[in-house]
Amino acid sequence: MRSLKIQNLVKEPKAFYGLQNKYDRIVSVLGGSVNVGHAINNDIDLIEITRKGLPKSVVATIGSILGISMERMSNLIHVSHRTIQRKHDDELLNVYSTEQILEIAEVISRGIEVLGSIEAFTAWLHKDLRALNYGKPLDFLDTSFGTNLIKDILGRIEHGVY
Repeated sequence: MRSLKIQNLVKEPKAFYGLQNKYDRIVSVLGGSVNVGHAINNDIDLIEITRKGLPKSVVATIGSILGISMERMSNLIHVSHRTIQRKHDDELLNVYSTEQILEIAEVISRGIEVLGSIEAFTAWLHKDLRALNYGKPLDFLDTSFGTNLIKDILGRIEHGVY
């Protein structure tokens, strides 16, 4: 198993662009190795982390990447804003919130890869898209069906079918 120290995407965006492994990119989006606390080398590791829970600090990290408030972020992971406020940064989220955060992190990683930069991806997230009945991709990140739809659209963009 690899024990590479992955940097935080927000603090070290240039390091993110050099990551070739999808799991390393997800760790970077989540705030880096130090924030996640576990190596992610495969889907089994993702399942184990989902069952254990991610620290609350990843919610703020993802929110800052997406350019949204903590209140909006809490809506995406289906936890009340007050509950998120009460948690300490190192307290673990439940299985469902952790799973949604991991799916959002995968969308972010894929979006940056396809669109070329964090800035291009976040601008795209906030645009009304015809493929979404003129909805914003950001509005679809609250369910696994929505994240899959966004990843599908990103795949079509990547292959020039959009």
